[in-house]
Amino acid sequence: MYYLEIVDASGRRRRVDLNRPRLLVGREPTCDICLPHPSVSRRHAQLQQTEQGSWLLQDLNSLNHVYLDNRPVQHVLLEPGIPVRIADYRLALQPAVQEASERKTLPLDDSSAIWSVLDTSWLQHMQDFERALLRLEEPRQVLEPLAQEVQRMTHAEVVAVGLISGAHHEWQVVLPRPEGDENTFVSAELERRLNAEDSEVKTWVPGVANGETPRTSSPSCMLFPMKGRGTIFGHVYVQRPRLCPMPPAMQHYLALLATQAGLVSENLQLTALRLAQKVFEQELRRAREIQIELFPATTDVDSRLDAYAVNLPSVQVSGDYYDLVRTGADTVAFVVADAMGHGLPAALLMAAVRASLHMGLTLNLAWPAIFQGLDGIIGQARAGSFVTGIVGQIDLNARRLDLVSAGHHLPSILVGGRRVTLPETCQTRPWGLDFDCPWQIGKVDFGDEDWSILCFTDGITEAETKAGNVYGYRGVLGYHQNHCDLSAEDLCQGLVDEVAAQHSTGFLPDDQTALVLRSARAVRKSSPTKKMPAIS
Repeated sequence: MYYLEIVDASGRRRRVDLNRPRLLVGREPTCDICLPHPSVSRRHAQLQQTEQGSWLLQDLNSLNHVYLDNRPVQHVLLEPGIPVRIADYRLALQPAVQEASERKTLPLDDSSAIWSVLDTSWLQHMQDFERALLRLEEPRQVLEPLAQEVQRMTHAEVVAVGLISGAHHEWQVVLPRPEGDENTFVSAELERRLNAEDSEVKTWVPGVANGETPRTSSPSCMLFPMKGRGTIFGHVYVQRPRLCPMPPAMQHYLALLATQAGLVSENLQLTALRLAQKVFEQELRRAREIQIELFPATTDVDSRLDAYAVNLPSVQVSGDYYDLVRTGADTVAFVVADAMGHGLPAALLMAAVRASLHMGLTLNLAWPAIFQGLDGIIGQARAGSFVTGIVGQIDLNARRLDLVSAGHHLPSILVGGRRVTLPETCQTRPWGLDFDCPWQIGKVDFGDEDWSILCFTDGITEAETKAGNVYGYRGVLGYHQNHCDLSAEDLCQGLVDEVAAQHSTGFLPDDQTALVLRSARAVRKSSPTKKMPAIS
């Protein structure tokens, strides 16, 4: 568990508990993390928790940026103790220290009587064995030398090392090497001992009930647990050792060997997991960098247009992107799109789509030609993949909207506060899919009235609520209708805040993107972002 430590220019420290999956950072008092300084934007950045528990800090196109090592960054995964700077404030993750009452102590094992029997040569053997294990790279490589060392010490009829796999044991190493079925030594009695929940060394004589005196010729069996830090993940089985009964000192030594091998194996597993996690996070970071590069540097493209966009990245970075393109003195095109899949492949696919769309719109190519080009690019990039999207163009002088949806949710459009329904003919198939789907450009005349357009991706409509439902298309339409007089920025932030307030989990399974465009003259000025009440 971590908290965010904020240090101001005077050295005063402030602690912020990270008890929400998304926190807004800015100058406004309504922000989750308020930094009252003139160099801090109203909504400067957002802090979001990923599924892995990391915290991602993303700049919301602020004027004075977010800095890491005196370099402006668009986004950064916070690391404990490494500060980032916003204006005169330094922000850093710090580990939350457990209270004394929460700390657990391991019980002491008074084994002095047993250890007094062992001489220094046993300790030397154990140190040599540990050094040999520490040179290994794979967790399963530990099992073979463990079995060999136990066989060398006991000269047993069978030595087997197994790992717990679900409800069963998988015997990875059996010595001596059997010629046929490796599991002939497994008996119902052994299975019963394996299923016992205690972590003690078990000894028994097969076929003899508790309390009976065993025959001298009956072989003894022993089971040593392989213990990790918090669990048992395997066992060492010894059948009929040369010394029977086994001396307590040897028994204790073998128990320590099994525990030592268990800890080394667990460490190797954790190391492998960390390396895999690091590679995964690097791929996600690169995918996120590609995704951010797709977004326009600013949404301030014309004084007659109030525009703003928000993108909240999911743990598995998807192919969401939005764009604003100046296509003429009085025209501005906009795009919201979502590529199938997650991670680096989806980000690379969307980068190619964005380049093609941006160039086609800038050159004022006919939309059918642009869409045909997208089909070819997507088909060559990834077979069977597709991209959904909205392409629109606003003529600010004629006050008219042209729009086409390629398998994407139609935007919510309000003119004079009234909802406008687009014709179904403006909807076509997703880009990349090969089937005939005739379409026509949908047209909306704004006239002299105020207008507002809200575009969004399915990360918002499919967000699961605490009631077990999804936020839904109607939820977006209702929110837009009820808050149509807000500025584009406040409408965007308010929508994602409401979705987050109703969200059932602490992480996003899919990117959430919202883009608002509206007539600038109708904007309610200086309207602060408010936490909107949840829709019942």
